[in-house]
Amino acid sequence: MKNEHIRRSSLADLCLDTPLCNAHTTGTDVLWAGLPMVTLPLEKMATRVAGSLCLATGIGEDMIVNSMKEYEDRAVYLALNRSKLQELTNKLKSVRLSCPLFDTSRWVKNLERSYFRMWNLHCSGQQPQHFKVTENDSEYPYDH
Repeated sequence: MKNEHIRRSSLADLCLDTPLCNAHTTGTDVLWAGLPMVTLPLEKMATRVAGSLCLATGIGEDMIVNSMKEYEDRAVYLALNRSKLQELTNKLKSVRLSCPLFDTSRWVKNLERSYFRMWNLHCSGQQPQHFKVTENDSEYPYDH
């Protein structure tokens, strides 16, 4: 059961993400449970997901590292510094209901906004192209 899975995640002290293939759904679940996660983004998409998840909590800079040495150092530091680990746990739990990672309504609005923009590009005869979805884009509102 999902609620048991989340409760089990909160029994751990720290999640050590695997650099070669990051946590995806499990990463989201452990962050929801308030479990800090140390992650090392590499080059490929599958190695960058957990970093994106951490950033979307608003406190990702405390969980994302830039090298294997830093990965090990951060894990050991957090394991030995219970007050910093508890501070991260408390921060994660306090942002659950307000951070972009768990704001499903916001995510859906932005997805709808991107679909609307893609449709407009297609209808105007333009080729597919890169674009950035912005929160309050009046040219491509989510509700049209």
